Amino acid sequence: MRNLTLRNSLGARTTAITLALAVFFAFSAWTFEIPPSSSQPRLDALRDHVRYLASEELTGRGIDTPGIKLARDHIAREFAKSGLRPGGDNGGYLQGFDVVTGIAVKQPTSIALGEQQAPLVSQDWTPLGLSGSGKVAAAVVFAGYGITAKDYGYDDYAGIDVRGKIALVLRYEPPPKNDQSPFQKPPRYSSHAALRVKAINARDHGAVGIILVDLNHSGDEQRELLSTRNSLWRGANSLLAAQVKRGVIEKWLDARGVSLKALKEKIDREERPASQYLPAAHVALQVNLEEVRQRTENVVGILPGSDPKLKDENIVIGAHYDHVGLGYHGTRDSSTEGQVHHGADDNASGVAVLLQLAERLSHSQPKSARTVVFAAFSAEELGLHGSRHYVNHPPLPLSSTTAMLNLDMVGRLRDRRLTVFGTRSAKELGGIVQEEARKLGLQVTESDGVGRSDHMAFYNQKIPVLHFFTGSHPDYHRPGDTWEKLNIEGMAQVTELVGGIARTLANRAEPMNFASLPSRPPGRENDERGGYGTYLGSIPDFGGNDSGVRLAGVSEGSPAAFAGLQEGDVIIKLAEMEIQNLEDLTAALRSKKPGDSVDIVVLRKSQPLTLKATLRARG
Repeated sequence: MRNLTLRNSLGARTTAITLALAVFFAFSAWTFEIPPSSSQPRLDALRDHVRYLASEELTGRGIDTPGIKLARDHIAREFAKSGLRPGGDNGGYLQGFDVVTGIAVKQPTSIALGEQQAPLVSQDWTPLGLSGSGKVAAAVVFAGYGITAKDYGYDDYAGIDVRGKIALVLRYEPPPKNDQSPFQKPPRYSSHAALRVKAINARDHGAVGIILVDLNHSGDEQRELLSTRNSLWRGANSLLAAQVKRGVIEKWLDARGVSLKALKEKIDREERPASQYLPAAHVALQVNLEEVRQRTENVVGILPGSDPKLKDENIVIGAHYDHVGLGYHGTRDSSTEGQVHHGADDNASGVAVLLQLAERLSHSQPKSARTVVFAAFSAEELGLHGSRHYVNHPPLPLSSTTAMLNLDMVGRLRDRRLTVFGTRSAKELGGIVQEEARKLGLQVTESDGVGRSDHMAFYNQKIPVLHFFTGSHPDYHRPGDTWEKLNIEGMAQVTELVGGIARTLANRAEPMNFASLPSRPPGRENDERGGYGTYLGSIPDFGGNDSGVRLAGVSEGSPAAFAGLQEGDVIIKLAEMEIQNLEDLTAALRSKKPGDSVDIVVLRKSQPLTLKATLRARG
């Protein structure tokens, strides 16, 4: 009887313990969201991430919007849930830095058109965000659209001298007359219509200022003046630049017997310049601008490696989580300024895949031999600031990083095809990528170039990189980039592909051998529409802060290589054009033809050196 009672008591206790454990584990799985045992990416998680990150609540994730902080905190929570070790500042997940998000107009700022009553700033005129600060008083010369397209035989500065003067230029560009024209029909404009290109051209012709007039928005005064945010350009510029409303300028010119409308119609009709000196036209312009800076953060989580030796090395998987906010900076359609630019593909898709990879790799067995760093970068849209800050302040020694995988616009997989940039940045990468793609039935196009996204900051440090990209589309940098248009199943396939590649790179015994490659932008919507046909082969260092263009390297067999340009050189002059930044170099190359021989002045170890290069056709 006593033994039976004991057995009954033990049985009851065992049953109670079993039930308690079952309840505990059921509660734990619900509370801590332990992922399912399946190795497949979770479609519901991918969908939930992009739906939240691209929601109206997150206001387009612009650096100057409240949504950027909501996105930041969401990512940090997910990293913590996946068990990643914090890799940010002060033992947390966040890695902070400051960026320029706008320009504030300060007093004194004024413009005086001769004896005419002074126009009111923000009402009748506005400084452009790309302007320098200073004060000039000079004669004004009408310089058409402010365009020089020598290959086409069009030059608004031919026959006039704007040295020491202010150039009055029209916004946009003439309508194209034929298929050979370098100009394009609205709303798609060529690079000649870009404000920074007009400003560079005026400066290079000796102008001390530029006044922009928009004759296209007749009767729409609210849209006529650009905001300083929309005209912000982070390249250094000594030129003073302003936009004056057409009504103010036309009244001023009518008193001098000049019809701006007639001049524009003549240029548009004939596609020939109609530049001219203006009688008794003097302007006093004073601009006082101040940068607006804001704090933003990368989000960094670390999955320690398991191998006693290889754990001291790491691979980085990254994706930028910022977008263009309400479209004041970066929109592809100025009529949508003030609307939420959702940024589902660019780049909520990359962040969603990043979060899935963090979850899967942290719970997979066996653990990766090398350490894996997961980085969500901020301020990519403003100039790769987040990734540049990471490589300058790495949570782990940058010398221990053996590869970087970047996810930027991976949400619209079509026909199981995607492009991978950087496969030739190490001789081993192409085979690894193609093998993983073959297992999944995916077709990968390998680009000869590197592309331009956050991985460039790592490439410039001679780290092999891969950039995954599912293609361009008309919604790029427009409000229509919404989560419903994403291919969630395709994102799961990208997750599988990148996960397989990451495991291979994290577990292979030997690191890879870095190789320099041509720098070409990814094929996003309209990115290359104003591309130049001349090729130099210089690879810019996007992390440089020099006046000029510092080189991360030169492409093998390129004109730059034959000329003797080297990594670390700073290009300060090409032919007759002074080079202050990458936009200057682009404009200088655009003004030349394949076969032209040009002198290139570089600073090498702070000493000027003149080299001669013979340009050739791109491609």
